[in-house]
Amino acid sequence: MEFAVLGSIEVISGRGQVTLGGRKQRLVLATLLHHAGRPVPQHTLVEALWGDSPPRTAADNLRLYIYQLRRALGPKRIERRGSGYVLTVEPGELDVHRFGSLGREGRDALAAGEHERAAELLRQALALWRGRPYSDLDDRPELRDEALRLSEERLALLESRFEAELALGRDAELVAELGVTVREQPFRERLRAQLMVALDRSGRQAEALAVYSEGRRISSQELGLPPGPELRELHQTILTGRPARETPAAAKRGVPAQLPPDIADFTGRGGHIGDLTALLDRSSAAHKPLRTGEPLVVSVIAGMGGIGKTALAVHTAHRLTGAYSDGQLYVNLRGAEARPADPGTVLTRFLTALGVPGPTIPESLEERAALYRSHLAHRKILVVLDNAASEQQVRPLLPGAPSCAVLLTSRARLTGLEGARTIDLGVLDPWQASELLKRIVGAARVKAEPRAAAKITKLCGHIPLAVRIAGARLAARPHWSLASFAAQLSDEHGRLDQLAAGDLEVRASFALSYLGLPERGQRLFRRLGLLNAPDFASWVAGALLDCDYAEGTEELEALVDAQLVTVAGVDATGQVRYRFHDLLRLYAREQAGLADDRQEREEALARAFGMWLALSGRAMEGIPAACYAIIHGPAMPESVPERPASVLLEDPVAWFDSERAALRAAIAQSCELMWPDLAWDLAGCLERYLDTRGLFEECRRTNVQVMEVCRATGNLLGEAVMLRGLLDVTTWMGSGYEGGGMGTMRSGGERLAEMFTRIGDKRGLSDAYAMGAWGLAATGEVEAALDAARTALTLAGETGHIGGQARAHLAIAVAYGERRAHDTIPHLARALELAHELGNRRFQSTVHQFFGLAHCVIGDYSEAHHHLSRSLELKGDLHDPSSETMVMAVLAKVYALQGDPRARPVADSAAALGRQYNLGHHLADALWLIGRLDLAEGRPDDALKRMTESVAIWRARGWKSYLAGALITLGEAHAAAGDPEAARTAWREAVALSEEAGDATGARAATEAIEGLSEPSA
Repeated sequence: MEFAVLGSIEVISGRGQVTLGGRKQRLVLATLLHHAGRPVPQHTLVEALWGDSPPRTAADNLRLYIYQLRRALGPKRIERRGSGYVLTVEPGELDVHRFGSLGREGRDALAAGEHERAAELLRQALALWRGRPYSDLDDRPELRDEALRLSEERLALLESRFEAELALGRDAELVAELGVTVREQPFRERLRAQLMVALDRSGRQAEALAVYSEGRRISSQELGLPPGPELRELHQTILTGRPARETPAAAKRGVPAQLPPDIADFTGRGGHIGDLTALLDRSSAAHKPLRTGEPLVVSVIAGMGGIGKTALAVHTAHRLTGAYSDGQLYVNLRGAEARPADPGTVLTRFLTALGVPGPTIPESLEERAALYRSHLAHRKILVVLDNAASEQQVRPLLPGAPSCAVLLTSRARLTGLEGARTIDLGVLDPWQASELLKRIVGAARVKAEPRAAAKITKLCGHIPLAVRIAGARLAARPHWSLASFAAQLSDEHGRLDQLAAGDLEVRASFALSYLGLPERGQRLFRRLGLLNAPDFASWVAGALLDCDYAEGTEELEALVDAQLVTVAGVDATGQVRYRFHDLLRLYAREQAGLADDRQEREEALARAFGMWLALSGRAMEGIPAACYAIIHGPAMPESVPERPASVLLEDPVAWFDSERAALRAAIAQSCELMWPDLAWDLAGCLERYLDTRGLFEECRRTNVQVMEVCRATGNLLGEAVMLRGLLDVTTWMGSGYEGGGMGTMRSGGERLAEMFTRIGDKRGLSDAYAMGAWGLAATGEVEAALDAARTALTLAGETGHIGGQARAHLAIAVAYGERRAHDTIPHLARALELAHELGNRRFQSTVHQFFGLAHCVIGDYSEAHHHLSRSLELKGDLHDPSSETMVMAVLAKVYALQGDPRARPVADSAAALGRQYNLGHHLADALWLIGRLDLAEGRPDDALKRMTESVAIWRARGWKSYLAGALITLGEAHAAAGDPEAARTAWREAVALSEEAGDATGARAATEAIEGLSEPSA
């Protein structure tokens, strides 16, 4: 699929152009494309659609537009993420991305002097332009600003293309196009200069001077300014009869040229090369003449061992030889080795290369540095300092003249080096790593086994050194298949052994950095490697070292400076997060196994997991949830250090957002280590957050995993807590736990009650009886459901479990159901009072939903609408898809009963949310209503499709009254479609189910429907 915004917005699929809806729908798509791959908050989309005056139904309408776009683009293209939506765009699908990528490559090629390639790439980029970006939608501020930015970018690329074409001698061919462009953009002096050059080189000097005169007139009259210095200098050149822009004089001979050979198979790093070239290229027209007092340009390439710092520096330096006509100096400072190079010795080598006789070189470091700076004054020399150890080692080697430049590499970031620009070099992109492997091994072998090649580069962590070693081993063994070598690398315990070839070895590269650390830093490095967490906050270091938070953070930052740990970014709480590269983690674990005994390793892990548990326990209390009793086990620490807790837990949901992946890793690792108390308590603390975020399947998988460990170790309390959460999360899912459905809720509630009885925990027992009441109500055993709910209420009252009392009253209301809607009101009112007492707005929102349902059944639609609106208000910024979907479903019923046309779009939104989050109960309910609407509008075939799916879901869930209601509507759809026998079959089943559930009203309705059909002909 292709998306195009460089002009009017278009979408092209394999079957041709995709038909988009009206302006509002296209505005939503344009806004999502502008932020492609990133979540767009709902309020941003609402503002894009309606500005500062959105209608009352804005949220409902937005969901409808999203639903329609999903139908047009495919259901997985647009996903709900947090409080907004994200549009997934694959590489190369969006013309803006291709435009930017081709433009960057073209500029890099231009900077490298590859004019033919630059011209072709820039032509391809500009060919994507169909007109003003977002041309039919750019009246909205955000899109208008983006259109202006892209228009400016287009002009800049056009100038670069003209520059490349002029360098190729296509002067006469460009005159006409440049003339038109200058008339369209009269104030862009670079374009005017290019037109003057093209005219002058074509022998049309008079016209070139006229172009200058016209520019001077426009600039003076419109801006009150003279032409810029470049244009004035070009004008003077043409006036004196010299050819415009002569080729620079050839580089002088006899200058130092110490660069190592360029890397023949150098791959990737195009962006970094472009940045370095732009900063260091003294021959570029972008550089103004140097003035006294300008600073020396120093660029640092920092990164971990094996990441390709030297390769990038040498490759870039070779591309800059023309810009430094007085030579290039190079030295390996051996910064990662035990004895780094002495700067005094390096200065002797440099001075000798500059022609200074050996006997005249001074003895002291200071005098050598002064002489070195003197010889570099007023000369254009590039100094490459490879593998620097420290700022102290580097400073004497820095020139004093701004005409020179320094390019240095280091495993340390050298933050104390004044004025230096630092590039933090990361791993290769996957395609770059595959390209490097291809260049070493041969394109044919990689093409024959592309998946194995991708696996090899992934297992190498996309580190250039590791990929190069893997390639060298394969190149030396042409009889090996890539798949067999990938299998060898898959063994974590032997992977570092495999990544060695000749004098290249990944382990040895890492060892240089590790052995340079102090003892405490080495210990932290080893212990961090024990964690499976993909990233972590700084407090983890203190826990692993069993030291103060500030001390641990300082040691962690030292590992960052040594390029052994990487800064992953800043999380949602504003805290810095860190991560290990996969191969470095393997090396750290290897060293931990050599240096630390098992007890030390396990104690360190237990402290870290215990800290995660303590913080999770504190954070979960701040998340409004389902009012279950908070139950912890012996692994929960008695206290948590106040400093990290106070900073990290200001926003509990944001904290869980940040720690979610790390917590999942800690739970899984606790299970692997058979530490059930840590595993179930961590998982239990995570339940509220996962429920709030709608991550139901993740919660189910986690609880199942932990429950198996609890069973295996005989941990009954952990098993009970996990089962409680599991039953709750699968209540609303499309497929429940171990077969699912409300029958499972009933049997699971009974089992849970037995477990909490054995444990002796009345609060947990109250929760179990409340759950059992839901299951009994669903299977039609109303009196048994009421007994269970009242028992839950008694137990909760005896233990002061206010949340349990609130849940028990809600369970009583559910047991009464739609048949006794009036009786539910007092219990809902009491549940709401208790929820207010707890300050739990999530549960308040839930109670208001049931209030809305009850008033809808009673026929008080105004009151129903009030409670449903109040439910949404209370939800606020809480991302609660289950509640939101239920509100939408009930609201759609209210609209339908009132004949409000909003019923269908709201029901469609409820169904879409139900599908997105696998909320089977709400999806079936929404489909039932949509089927009713289809019948009312005379579309029985559509109704059949909806009701067949709704019946299938209710049948799997086992909620008898809802299934009977769906079967009645299914029968009506069959009858309307002219299939009376199918209608009778559905209605007969509805009669039987209604009678089993004690629903006389439902049984009577189905019976009357059967009697209303004429008898079939003989």
